[in-house]
Amino acid sequence: MKLFTHTPARPSTRAHFIARTLTIGAVLATVSALAPAGIASAATSSTAIPSAATPSANTPSHLSLLSLGDSTTQANSACGTWTDCPDFSWSTGSAPVVNSIAQRLQKLLPDTSVSTANYSKSGSTVAGVPARVQEAVDAGEKPDVITLLIGGNDLCGPGIPVASDGYNMTPVSTFRTGVETAITTIRSAWPSAKLELSSVPDNATQWEASRGPEGQFRWSSAGFCRTTRGVSMTEVPLSPSDASASVAAAAKRVVDFNAVLEQACAADGPLCNWDGGALTRMRFTPDLISEVDHFHPSAAGQAKIAEVEWNASSFAAGWK
Repeated sequence: MKLFTHTPARPSTRAHFIARTLTIGAVLATVSALAPAGIASAATSSTAIPSAATPSANTPSHLSLLSLGDSTTQANSACGTWTDCPDFSWSTGSAPVVNSIAQRLQKLLPDTSVSTANYSKSGSTVAGVPARVQEAVDAGEKPDVITLLIGGNDLCGPGIPVASDGYNMTPVSTFRTGVETAITTIRSAWPSAKLELSSVPDNATQWEASRGPEGQFRWSSAGFCRTTRGVSMTEVPLSPSDASASVAAAAKRVVDFNAVLEQACAADGPLCNWDGGALTRMRFTPDLISEVDHFHPSAAGQAKIAEVEWNASSFAAGWK
């Protein structure tokens, strides 16, 4: 069987880009001032793949990997164009430069045929995940492994309404309901699938890495991450004290969202693996940001996410 046999086609428009995250289920799967200092960039670091698994009763002949999330997992703007570039996805991508989760699984299991299906959607919030699951079910998908990176648009989406606290971020209670519903839907559809659940990307370092003139223009034009940037819904800079409070609120929301994700994964049981906050701790640097839109991860950024999430996955020590 051909490696990576199925990635559903879907329209990739600039409207999707403007509507998006980040992955961020991502972005733009990124907002934490609490992230510790730096992980080396994908261009200068590598991660050893565990030795190929010795064929055994536990080694499958076929393994299907399905990804859910937002534009981060669609690899929007990662291939030099204003479009989704799913071949460059950290999860299910086939581009050699990325060394995706799917590619790493294939190296780990050379006698296994690994196929992929990417059901992430640019612009998706956590509330949109169940619909993507249903689409996959309707298409007959039966994944063995699922990756879910979501939350970037709940933090940074330009279309998120202003909540009672004055910030345009999804309230924690709403996010909790969304995560629980998403995981319940996943588990109802695929009871035996392994779920690899990512933490929320660090939009604060993403913003710091993009703050040149072009990056500021792109973020402002699209209305990305207003709370993180300390601006109003009309892009007017807040007063110093209000801006400081806004940035702090965004950082706390990352912590709160991660707590929700961790708790929901624990409640799902042993088939769910939480990355322990690994993606949030990944600091964005300029080389990890797309030169096309100055917002989404570049090809190197996708490779770095793949490295970080692989190391935090249940497969890092080998197939079980």
